[in-house]
Amino acid sequence: MSYYVNPHLHSCPWYPYAQQFGAPNVKWCEETLCHWISEPANTYSNIAYFLAAIYILWRAWKTGQAELIYLAPAMFLMGAFSFIYHMSNNYLTQVFDFIGMFLFVYWLIILNFRRLKWISRENQIPFMIAMCVISTLMVHIMYMFHIKFQIIILFAALAIVGTEFLLYKKDRLKETKYKAFFGGLIFIVLAQSASLMDGMRLYCDPQNHWFQGHGLWHLLAAIGLSIVYHHWDQFFYSEKAQMKSEIDEIETMLEV
Repeated sequence: MSYYVNPHLHSCPWYPYAQQFGAPNVKWCEETLCHWISEPANTYSNIAYFLAAIYILWRAWKTGQAELIYLAPAMFLMGAFSFIYHMSNNYLTQVFDFIGMFLFVYWLIILNFRRLKWISRENQIPFMIAMCVISTLMVHIMYMFHIKFQIIILFAALAIVGTEFLLYKKDRLKETKYKAFFGGLIFIVLAQSASLMDGMRLYCDPQNHWFQGHGLWHLLAAIGLSIVYHHWDQFFYSEKAQMKSEIDEIETMLEV
């Protein structure tokens, strides 16, 4: 199954896999090496996601955020699948790369749907599974028709911004703090810009296996998503952690 050109040379380790499962639908700037790690810069830059996953896990565990602790393994899988994809450069691993993104980004959409009261807590998991399955099927259909399925993630990001805007309009008292949301969004926009410059070859040095525009996307996106996480922790804060915070605040006031 080859709808696209195999990026690997015939004698290279990953060549038969790209022939069997198909070539990816995009070729980033970095030169594809004839090694088991075919794109070193784009592969190792995913370590940023692992570090972000550890941070989110620590933060969610510390504050007892059951709704948000899921984002830690989702972030880890996003980094792991992206690592494997850029290491191997074939369509099958690219599909898992997108599944990893779906697992993280769609949960943020689900949380906003919860805040809008469009779905209940009991229905959030089935809804999440349905979104991931439908999107994965769309990836393959778009792949066969040579349509850039990267646009699915763009629409997901627009869905987050759009639902956040609806929530802002409903917040009559304007109690929601947006510093983390816009701070993280800046990094994500910069990340997308770096990836676009790489894909359009506006900045491209194929033989640089230490720094690539798409690798910079991984780093900036990991930072941005770690910051954006703090936007949601103001809504899904456990009762136990909230009580402890209130007690600490009262104790501080008494000390003064």
